[in-house]
Amino acid sequence: MIQAPKKQPKRPFEAVLIGKQIRYLRRIKDISQETLAKQVGVTVGWIGRIERGIHMPNIKLLVKLARALQVKVKDLIPNELV
Repeated sequence: MIQAPKKQPKRPFEAVLIGKQIRYLRRIKDISQETLAKQVGVTVGWIGRIERGIHMPNIKLLVKLARALQVKVKDLIPNELV
């Protein structure tokens, strides 16, 4: 019997937007996912999941990400969410 592929859980709109913003800032500052992960104390996979909107970073991690990217926490949150 062939099983239907599992549906992936819907990613929260906010998590996707925040992830895209983090990716954008990381790229314009020319920082690799590996470097960012080391600076904030998480794995490269975790950074990738945040950037794809699979995981929503908590406030503590947002503060670490902002410091590593040399921006304010509010800069990690796109205008669409404010």
